[in-house]
Amino acid sequence: MGLRRELNEDTFHCSDKDGLSIVCDGMGGRDFGEVASSLGVSTITQFLRKHFPRSLRGRKLADGAPVVDAFVQLFDAWIRDVNAQVHGFGAVDQKYREMGTTLALVYHQEDLVVVAHVGDSRVYRIRGGAIQPVTEDHSFVNVQLKAGLITAQEAATSAHRHIVTRAIGPRHVVKADISVMPAEPGDVYLLCTDGLCDQVEDDDMLAAWNASGGDLRACVEALIRMANDAGGIDNVTVILTRLEG
Repeated sequence: MGLRRELNEDTFHCSDKDGLSIVCDGMGGRDFGEVASSLGVSTITQFLRKHFPRSLRGRKLADGAPVVDAFVQLFDAWIRDVNAQVHGFGAVDQKYREMGTTLALVYHQEDLVVVAHVGDSRVYRIRGGAIQPVTEDHSFVNVQLKAGLITAQEAATSAHRHIVTRAIGPRHVVKADISVMPAEPGDVYLLCTDGLCDQVEDDDMLAAWNASGGDLRACVEALIRMANDAGGIDNVTVILTRLEG
């Protein structure tokens, strides 16, 4: 949790039983962002528990491209459904018209991991002593950075760095980035809202993990302290999940 905002619009879910971790960040400056983020988490969780296809249970990455395609299509459909629900609130009641949320999720099954995201909440993977972002921000600043219009240093301090180019809810359709990748025992996935990654460098996140000695809770607490010590200008939500062998 951050230090400056009275309302926390972040919502999260983490379940080893489900193999699912989700972080949603209600869009800053929008009305009812907390409604959108809560709806995003609860709907995806419900879909997984009630509507996960039996044909995909126990399937592995080693089963080939059709399995990868099936997972991408499944999570894409679910996220589109979530978007339709959040967007639909605005059609019913004008006060909800511009609410929205980011979404970042990790789903683990057998030898594969599904990563999906919309917006600027991030997913990192820690493997082999290194940390690597596995999502790319859907943000105005990132568009500028990729086009070579600004430097990384300018991006970090830009007044526009919180403007997202994709989000759940504001528009009637949304396109999530979804990838299916190999899982390795001992991989650690870090999901966070921009309250962490705007305040703490990737290398410092890795240093906190190394200092924790592999204690997930201790590392989460350390990362939140680091974000708050750096100013705590936004709410901070962090999930760490480790893939067991």
